[in-house]
Amino acid sequence: MSEMSRPLSTRVVRRSIRATYVNAVYWGVGSGLASTTLIVYLVRLQGATGQMIGWILAVPSLVGLLRLAAPPWIDRVASRRRFCVRLFFASAAVLALLPTLAVDDVFEEQRVRMFGVSAAWAGYQLLECIGVVALWSWFGDLVPQRVRGRFLGRRESWLNVGAVVGTLAAIGITFAWPRLFSDADVTSMRPVREWQSYALCAWLGSAALASAAFTLLMVADAPRRTSQPSHRLRTRDLAAPFADPRFRRFLTFGLWFSFSNGIVQTAQSLFPIMRLDLSFAARKTLDGGLRAAKAATLPVVGAAVDRHGNVRLLTFSQGVIAIALLFYLFATPAEPWWILGVYACWLAYATHDVAFPNLMLGLSPPGQSATYAAAWFAWTNLAYSLSVLAGGAVFDWLSWNFTPRSFGGRPFDHFALCFMIACVLKTLGVALAARIPEPMSSAGEADA
Repeated sequence: MSEMSRPLSTRVVRRSIRATYVNAVYWGVGSGLASTTLIVYLVRLQGATGQMIGWILAVPSLVGLLRLAAPPWIDRVASRRRFCVRLFFASAAVLALLPTLAVDDVFEEQRVRMFGVSAAWAGYQLLECIGVVALWSWFGDLVPQRVRGRFLGRRESWLNVGAVVGTLAAIGITFAWPRLFSDADVTSMRPVREWQSYALCAWLGSAALASAAFTLLMVADAPRRTSQPSHRLRTRDLAAPFADPRFRRFLTFGLWFSFSNGIVQTAQSLFPIMRLDLSFAARKTLDGGLRAAKAATLPVVGAAVDRHGNVRLLTFSQGVIAIALLFYLFATPAEPWWILGVYACWLAYATHDVAFPNLMLGLSPPGQSATYAAAWFAWTNLAYSLSVLAGGAVFDWLSWNFTPRSFGGRPFDHFALCFMIACVLKTLGVALAARIPEPMSSAGEADA
């Protein structure tokens, strides 16, 4: 028996799982520093419209469809560990280019700058998402299914701890950087100082993500649980997740969930800026608070999933997430604190963070986790990206054509209409979540 095919000892598995938590911390720091919110504020500084922001949000998911071709590539590699390290390091390097492409000293034409930012953002996301397919295939073979919920909960918790650290660093940098200069400079050079602070966050985030890639070298290169007979991309492999009735129900919910999330992204991204006039630091403070709360909650959610299953918790959480959008209707510049209700309800996403990968791996047939993971990520991200593009276009159209009204003394404008539509769509997702089958646990696996 070769070394790569020999089962790992319990001691090695436990040591490797602890190393994945270290990886999660670094990854969280990187995502907290170089977040989508940061990119939105950066392109908004360059005068991007709602449709342009929708495009920025959607492009990574559109190119992510290419990950459907990843499983044969992953099956061919001798070491999934080396494969992941190389792809994640390359993605971090591409991310480091993004701020430079956004400044008008490099490209004077705004559309060219937006194209450059979109291309860099898409390249970063594409490399990362292909690596994630390999990562989950690898982790699926490493972690016993009986304790996978606890593993996912703890790893997501450490990921959120790192994200809180990265978020706090981003808040400090964007708040303090302009104030390092004289008052005269702050007024006349504010856009330049803002760009510099955003760029510094992106570069530090890139460095943290590169560090996260190298921490994977501490994780054992788990042998594949079943042989991989084919290295060719076949049509039947692409269709297999849809032909599987159990996985199809899960994928149907994932598609609807992604669509209902994407349709409101432009409105959600711009509402704190345009309606509440929240600074980047204030927005990231809210994001950091949510991350911290999730970090405390996720281990409990992971244990609950192992004990009670995924579907009931997921169904309840989906209803709470739908309710969150109603709090936007009450938030105004005079009463911005209503937005705290949105973030309180968003804590329910902790269940999704655990249940999604757990269901994805648990409903995948043995030896096909890479194929099913690729299908899950590719099709749900495509649904998300198309709905983000549509949502951006609808948002701009409504901003020009919808006549604001008032109900109960509260304004009802194009933002409110977008939130109401998304609330209805998310509520319909509750029924789809309830139809997902619960994966059967593997009996007799050792506790990690």
